Amino acid sequence: MFDAPLSFTKFLSGWLPALAVTATAEPPAPRLGDLFLIHLGGLPVPIVTCVLGALGILLARPFARRSEAELGWPLKLLVTAIMLITAELWIIESRPGWLFAFIVAIGMGFSGYSLLEVFGDQVKDFARDAFAKARATIGISPKGKD
Repeated sequence: MFDAPLSFTKFLSGWLPALAVTATAEPPAPRLGDLFLIHLGGLPVPIVTCVLGALGILLARPFARRSEAELGWPLKLLVTAIMLITAELWIIESRPGWLFAFIVAIGMGFSGYSLLEVFGDQVKDFARDAFAKARATIGISPKGKD
């Protein structure tokens, strides 16, 4: 039925009207995270996303790992505060969508102490390596090797 090749003018006669019908002149809808902004000191804060981030952390804290239960309440509250501050600063800086912010906050609330342990171990290893290299540079032997 359509054995003949389609000429360029026939193609454009069908394609241009279809393009004109589907093209929109409206700007795209704003992201949900940008709908509810409060300006604090000139800084736009996505309030709904921040609330969802805080809820994600606070609701996930009861499911934290067992090693965190040994810390006691003061240190558990400190870990929660660190995770809340980290999540809120990330949300304000990055402006993620509502769902992504909530899911990341749940992960931070669930494994916040583990994250801090890993970070602390990395800082400890970095400092140990830096001091070892500094000792080697100035010719001091490592502890217990004399």
